[in-house]
Amino acid sequence: MKQLVAFSNFYGADPDLVVAGGGNTSMKENGVLYVKGSGTALATIRAEEFVALDMAKLLQITEKTYPAEDAAREAEFLADILAARLPGEEHKRPSVETLLHALFPQRYVLHLHPNKVNGLTCSKNGEAEAKRLFPNAAWIEECRPGYILAMKVREKIADGADTVLLQNHGVFFAADTPEQLDTMLHSMLDTLDSAIAAGYNTALDVPPALSGPFTPDHIVYCGLGPDLPDTDVARQSWDSAKKIAHYAASFGGQKPMSDDMIQFITHWEAESYRRKQA
Repeated sequence: MKQLVAFSNFYGADPDLVVAGGGNTSMKENGVLYVKGSGTALATIRAEEFVALDMAKLLQITEKTYPAEDAAREAEFLADILAARLPGEEHKRPSVETLLHALFPQRYVLHLHPNKVNGLTCSKNGEAEAKRLFPNAAWIEECRPGYILAMKVREKIADGADTVLLQNHGVFFAADTPEQLDTMLHSMLDTLDSAIAAGYNTALDVPPALSGPFTPDHIVYCGLGPDLPDTDVARQSWDSAKKIAHYAASFGGQKPMSDDMIQFITHWEAESYRRKQA
């Protein structure tokens, strides 16, 4: 657990990797998944803020059929996730991506929203460039988060992928040691540094105009209106969006979230909870 807390705090302290309550981490041990609590921040999370869940109960969720309608599906899915908490953990709410963490066979999972990675995942040529730059990584096109996303990732990692890039979202790394996670992250960032340097040279302080929210974080922390909330978190998120817009220019230009996905995130109970925690 000390290692989990240590690398969570380390990565969470870097605003170029994650803003506020974004991103999450986990560890598996003796049939238990320890995952970041929803609404907590990686930069400051403590051991007691991770949520312990029964791995067997979590994996049983993958065999269940859920309603097609968004609200009904997500409500039932959340109830099943909460039912997998170990005794004594009932007062905690686990990350919305808990099942996704459970699906990786590796001991540790690191999920971040790095600006440079999202310059790729939030770009018009993102999928093609991701396959060129990271041929061993899985790519997940924009889709409903929660149960739908977990099931899509399950399909992609069946062949052993330990890195998953999510369109308009971020990246997952899975490994058996924190050191391996660090190597994977910095290898990706180094590759992106080279690609960005080759594709775009405009000064970072003059980014392109933003064409829309890039990730759920931008909706949660900045909102959809023309006026930025007067909070440090909103300003950090806005700065992140400007950097993403800059980096996306190296990969064909910006590709914000679709209108359909914006509407889903805006009304999704899980993100409403996270917004209140922020």
